[in-house]
Amino acid sequence: MTLHDITEVAVDNAECVILKVLPGHEFDLISLGCFDGDETMFRLTKGDDCTCTVFRKDRNPYSWHWGKSGFTLVSDSLKRKRPLLIKALAAHWVSGVTPY
Repeated sequence: MTLHDITEVAVDNAECVILKVLPGHEFDLISLGCFDGDETMFRLTKGDDCTCTVFRKDRNPYSWHWGKSGFTLVSDSLKRKRPLLIKALAAHWVSGVTPY
């Protein structure tokens, strides 16, 4: 199971893309090794700099960024999330989010 398999594109416009986690896939998120299982959506901005915001059920969202202007220092768990999100976007045929 990949992140692509358990998400759908809810919004894809010039500013951002929002991946929505499909209902009933909490365990699948946990099995990917870097998610808590309560994530509901991921918003990634487009352009030379990307801000990724993770929305969670009954908890505050959090975000981090990477791109041309630099990056946020992040934990190993967040570091592992970025390539999974980028692969999911590619599998959903979404473009415009900087992968590095």
